[in-house]
Amino acid sequence: MFLLPKGNPIFESLAVSKLKLPDVLSKLSNGSLTGYASFIFSSHTAILVFESGNLISAIVEGKNGEKESGFSALSTLSELMVSTGSGALNVYKLSTDLAMCIHALVEGEMLYKAQELKLLNIKALLEKVKDDQMNGCLRVYTDDHSALIFYKNGNPLGFFHDGSSDIEISSTESQKIAGLPGAKMDLYATQSADELRKTNLLEVTNVQNLWEVCVVRHKAETDRLNLERQERDRKVVVQKCDELGEQVKALVEEYVGRVGRGIVEKVIADNGGNTCLLETERVDSVVRNIERSAKLLISGIKIRAMMEALTSLLSTARSEL
Repeated sequence: MFLLPKGNPIFESLAVSKLKLPDVLSKLSNGSLTGYASFIFSSHTAILVFESGNLISAIVEGKNGEKESGFSALSTLSELMVSTGSGALNVYKLSTDLAMCIHALVEGEMLYKAQELKLLNIKALLEKVKDDQMNGCLRVYTDDHSALIFYKNGNPLGFFHDGSSDIEISSTESQKIAGLPGAKMDLYATQSADELRKTNLLEVTNVQNLWEVCVVRHKAETDRLNLERQERDRKVVVQKCDELGEQVKALVEEYVGRVGRGIVEKVIADNGGNTCLLETERVDSVVRNIERSAKLLISGIKIRAMMEALTSLLSTARSEL
């Protein structure tokens, strides 16, 4: 997305995660904003252009240059606001003429694209802009620099270049960029301000409905992912419990003999299966019952050694989960 003139800042760097799009648009519309709002996300930038509170343009552009406009842009913006949990909102007030030019830049008719200046008769082109009383924007740029020249009725309104904070009356920087090797030009045209005033996307788009659909869809997706995560976690726990059960059987068998496996299997089954080995209340019952049964088969010294090893095994297993 092109760097745009900031004009008079109304809001800057507001956290998008705390905002709802219907509320934002209602505030800007009711405040009769003439200017634009920019939503900056890590993957996308959205520009909403207003004239006297009318939303005359909405565009969302991704990092790879893909663009959406109008209803589609508002829908994508809603999804970004609901799902990303990040982003910043900036709102700037501009004159009606400059708002019209911003509209031309983000959504106007492209008359020329990436034309090399050295191959153009720039004087003839500017005369045509004047003769046609064009409203719009001329962008002059290289890979590292760019400048915008805004026009109303064929006459330049001002100049804006990367690094400046507002519209300038001097064309010096634009001329410097135009003279650089490989400089190119884009030319965008738009309707007059009077014609643009007849456009208001808020009158033909149910933004509240768009927002609610995105919220419901995001919640459903979040719930689905949570269920999948819980199921994965459950399977991991079950697998760990099964492995721990085999370790307990092997340990008791080492001290008691082959009958030890049967003792452990019965005690675990009586306490609801292998998952009991990771539950404090039930594992205490398991340990007591294993000890009680083992005392009938082995001496006190071996019992103490076995119980110390068993307690250490179960304690380590619980701490690792």
